[in-house]
Amino acid sequence: MDLLAYWNLRERPFEPTWDTRFFFQSRDHDEALNRLTFLAGERTMLFGMLTGEIGCGKTLTRAVFSERLDPRRFCVSTQENSAFSFSELLGLVLEDLDGNPPEAGQTKFARVERLKKVIQRVHMEGRHLVLIFDEAQDMTPSTLNELKLLTNLNRAGQSYLTIVLVGQPELRPLVASLPPIDQRVSLRFHLNSLDAEDSRNYIRHRLKVAGHVTGELFTPDAVERAHQMTVGVPRELNRVAKLALEFAWVKEYPQVNIKAVEAVLRDLQRHQNLPKA
Repeated sequence: MDLLAYWNLRERPFEPTWDTRFFFQSRDHDEALNRLTFLAGERTMLFGMLTGEIGCGKTLTRAVFSERLDPRRFCVSTQENSAFSFSELLGLVLEDLDGNPPEAGQTKFARVERLKKVIQRVHMEGRHLVLIFDEAQDMTPSTLNELKLLTNLNRAGQSYLTIVLVGQPELRPLVASLPPIDQRVSLRFHLNSLDAEDSRNYIRHRLKVAGHVTGELFTPDAVERAHQMTVGVPRELNRVAKLALEFAWVKEYPQVNIKAVEAVLRDLQRHQNLPKA
């Protein structure tokens, strides 16, 4: 019997995926979504910033946020890699918005003018443009500082676009070192890892999305141990839970118990991928 049939699942529950069905709305993630939605809805707040440690669910939160914005009211462009010059990022945004890459050798200011026309078109449609830059900690100070040029497109009491920066914790001191940008950031939120209760609910939620009726495949002490070793970081929880699920299947355990989790943790520690605890 294969793994899915053994555990009564339709699909694997702990794979690395941006499938928003698997998004778990912890208290922190719920607050992040509410604040980002408020930021976009206000249309006057210029910049928002979402940060969090690696593996805490920033990208999935960003994807859910984008899905929740009504396309009749918002036009959303997301750049998943921000390690480009300002001009290059403009080119990527333009290609995303109208399907046409910028002309070779086109100047930065020509691209800004072209974006201005796109923004005006979106505004005439009664929509607001939201630009999301993921991995924003990889922007150079020069690139980040030049983003203020885009906020200058808001004029005469009209607000045409909102910019959301998503990145790792080092984005915060980077922004703080650039007053022209820092002063324009109206919303800041930092995603933390999951607490013990949310870790239990997280594992249960993913199992239920994957097809299990109750989501109760892991014993309470197994979940507690997984939380201790991963410090509640969702990406690490996924890794431990996936391997423990496979181990318990091979051993034909009726549930994923603490023996399975301990076996996985010993193996990961052996390969120096997790701290000892």
